[in-house]
This record gives sequence, C-alpha cells and structure tokens, in this order.
Amino acid sequence: MEPPTDLLDEILCRLPVKYLLRCRCVSKGWCSLIDSTPFVKKHLNKALECNAGGLIINEGGKFYLAEDFNSDLDGSDDNVDVVAAEITRPLKTRVSGANFVGSANGLVCVSKNKMNEFFIFNPATRKSRKIPSAPREFPLSFHMTETSLCGFGYDQVNDDYKVVKIAECYLQFRGIMAFVYSLKTDSWKRIQNVPSNTRFTGNWGMFGNGALHWLAIKNPANCIEIVVGFDLGLEQFKEVPFPVIEGPFVNFNTRSLVSDGSSLCVLDMYPNSRIDVWVMMNNSGEENLWSKALSVDKHGMPGFSRFVRPVHISWSSQSVLLEIDSSRLVWYDLERKMVKNVKVRGITNQFDSHMYTQSLIQLDEDNQLQKPSHDKPPKEQQKRR
Repeated sequence: MEPPTDLLDEILCRLPVKYLLRCRCVSKGWCSLIDSTPFVKKHLNKALECNAGGLIINEGGKFYLAEDFNSDLDGSDDNVDVVAAEITRPLKTRVSGANFVGSANGLVCVSKNKMNEFFIFNPATRKSRKIPSAPREFPLSFHMTETSLCGFGYDQVNDDYKVVKIAECYLQFRGIMAFVYSLKTDSWKRIQNVPSNTRFTGNWGMFGNGALHWLAIKNPANCIEIVVGFDLGLEQFKEVPFPVIEGPFVNFNTRSLVSDGSSLCVLDMYPNSRIDVWVMMNNSGEENLWSKALSVDKHGMPGFSRFVRPVHISWSSQSVLLEIDSSRLVWYDLERKMVKNVKVRGITNQFDSHMYTQSLIQLDEDNQLQKPSHDKPPKEQQKRR
C-alpha cells in the first residue's frame, strides 16, 4: 500500500539526490512527483537548511567529488577521512582542465580557454550545459595591461542563474566592458553602467547576498580599497564599503575575498601571525555592514601556513572548514581553538576545494532547466536508466 501523496512528499524530500534518482524508477507517480518543480524547490530548501552537500575538489584541472562529506562534525574529537572520486565521462571530458568559477543551489560553473568557454553542471545529477560564447565585441585576447574577470550566482528575484564576464582594457578600448549571461533566456546582454576610475584586484567574483563581489581600488592614485558588487536581480553595479580593519596595513596582496556560496567574507592576513575573517552581515547600505567573525592564529595550525581560506561553516556555526596552503583541509573549532585534520583520500597534489549543495536541478544541452521526459512508457524509461 502506497503512502498518501503528502506523506510521500515529506519522506522523499529528505533523501539524498542519488537515492531520489533511483526512486524515479519505482512508478510513474513517483517519477512525476520527484520531477515536479515544487518538489525540486522543496528538496533544495531542505538541503540548504540541513547543510546537505558535498565537496568538489579541483586538482590541477581534474575534478573530484566527495558526495558523502559530513558538514556537521561538532562534538567529534576524531580526525576525518573523506573519499574523493574523480568525475567520470562524459562530464569529465567537459570539465577537464577547467577553473572553478562558482556554485549556487547545486549548480557549478567552470571556465576554460582563458575564460572564453563556460560550462554549468550539477555534480549530483551529472547533467551539464555549455554556455554560448560571449558576443563578438567582447575582447577575445588580453595583453599585459588587460584583465578578464567572471563570476556565477543565483538571481533570486527572477529565479535565474547568471554568469558575469568583465574586461578591463586599456589598449583595445579604454575602460571596463561587462556582459551578463542568463540561463533562463540562454543569452548574453551588455551592461551599460559600469564602474569608472576603478581597478579590480581579483579575477573571480564571489557570490553572496544576491550579488557577485570583487575587491577593487577606487581612484587608483589614492588607493582606496572597496568591494564592487553586481546585483544579479537588478543587473547593476554598486559600491560596497570596505570593513573598518584595525591594525597596520601591509599590502593589497594580504587581503582577499572568499565565499562559501552564501556568506561573503573578507580575509585580512597578517604574515606569520593570524588571519582575521570579516563576514558581510547584510547588503542594505547600513553602517554596520561587516562583522568580525573569527581570528585564526597561524601558530595554532599544524605546520607552517602561508594561506588559510574558509571553505564552509558547520550547521551549528561552531566549526569552520579551512583550506590550508591549497594542500590540506582542517576543521577549526571556534570555541575550543582546536583543529581536526581532514584526510582527503584520492588527492595527492595541491588543490582548491568548494562546497556545493545537492539538488535535483537538471540541465540539458537544448533546454536550460529541463525536467526529465515522461514521453516514453515507464518500462522503457527503467530500461534506459
């Protein structure tokens, strides 16, 4: 006897994606329920609430997934073992040699060929999509005095996923050129109102609070540090005040911008001493925009650490997952100031790691956000799967 639809919905929305993909084969009714837009959104919300996700690792252009990564280890004193498996074909062929751009709601964006090729894929479903090339007026080659920047995030206002590509050019043309790609419309659009008298200091836009963010210098002659945000809903650039940081300024290379896909952080690094992490509390233009979340003492880390980057905050906010020197991961207990090592099996070289949320959002070459087809009889669908 099959449970009522409401009860079935509540049970299924708590399962990981890999089990839900198998459950689609149970019956036509189950398949229709799991493929429905309300269920996909409900499952995503549950995953976001529970920090249900995985770890995606880029080791020299090879991508690995730790799908069963436990992101809530509070109270455990043991070190952690994580098994990472390399992404297999055909997705492996697409993402091989790519750079990680960003992730949102379970979708991951990567770039290849000096940011001239972009792919969006869902690590949980292994579906992917190649983004059309940017319009011809966008510079295809960059010289020493020109830079290219990009970012990926979710537009909550229009329920859309967008890629932003920016060129700072001083030979081919003078100034900044920016384009935004919409997954919903499958098209690029040029942004007219771009920042002036501003120099970006980082290539990758960090997603947080509905916008992509870059560190920048306003009025380069005076070297005023700011954060430049691009609101994905309004498709407008805006200036975000920089945190009021106490202590001596070293140089711009000691500060960086990071994001775990939702929270935006500024890292203020003091060589051979500590790293302060400032978190953006809101983006409403209020005075107290930033809050100092934690300070990591490098002397408390095993071994010498040149660079520490927050990857993820645990569900209870008591621990933070840190990537150290692009070579190892640790859980850092914020209260006890203790470290738990994370052993990533299958990774031997330097890497960069990112968390992603497990979601049912599916991608297809011909349709942007496509539901699986119901055109074929159930038996044929089961055979094909």
